Amino acid sequence: MSNESLVGTLAALVGFVGLVLLFLGLARLITPRSSRLFSERRRQMVAAWQQIFYGVVVLLIAAAVLFIGPPAIALVVPPTATPLLSPTPSNTPGPSPTVTLTPTATETRPPTDTPQPTTPAPTGPPTLPVDLITPPAGTLTVTPPANGVIANLRVSRVNDCASTQGNADFFDTQPRALYALFDYNNWQRDAQWTYVWRRDEAIVSVVSALWDGSTGGCGYAEYDGGGADWAPGVYQVQIFLGTTYMDQATFTISDSTPTPSPTP
Repeated sequence: MSNESLVGTLAALVGFVGLVLLFLGLARLITPRSSRLFSERRRQMVAAWQQIFYGVVVLLIAAAVLFIGPPAIALVVPPTATPLLSPTPSNTPGPSPTVTLTPTATETRPPTDTPQPTTPAPTGPPTLPVDLITPPAGTLTVTPPANGVIANLRVSRVNDCASTQGNADFFDTQPRALYALFDYNNWQRDAQWTYVWRRDEAIVSVVSALWDGSTGGCGYAEYDGGGADWAPGVYQVQIFLGTTYMDQATFTISDSTPTPSPTP
């Protein structure tokens, strides 16, 4: 459970207790007094006002827990992300989608005496496409933390960090939103972050915004394929914190089910 979920649950429970106390106090206050003794009626009225007072105090405590709870928990128990096993742990494709769906070089290679034009492979991590970024709303006053990290970047049909039900490396072309889920740590509120979706290396979506989450937990980047059927191809989703590359995940979109490669 993330910091926000934990604090929200606690604030809801405390707020519920406050509402119960407030309701009981109001009920006692408006209920006709059965005793004819002035002292007894006065005691009942004082008890009712005390119960109302306690209910208001508990509601204020619930509001304080809701607003200052996440940063307080982050200071006392800093969230941790699962360490990355490699610089790009999500780049390894599944059993065989890209092998059987994407034409290979041997199928279309010209004669060996004619060199085939190729695009040089990048020698470093992806760079932020600053020329395609629309500045996020707000003022950029927070420097993205240099020690911010993410881990376990995966693509899913379901926006649920606690479940692996929709996680996959292969999806069909049906129109739907896909979510790039990731664990993160040492991020800072109002720092700029960007996520880039690519199809066959071409950029199809760039979103840059100010981070509005906590310092650690689970986040997501969303893309719906343009609102129609997804175009077949090999896709990547890349995450940047400021201009620093964090990680990327690769997945395949195809009209047909991949054929498993025979086991040697």
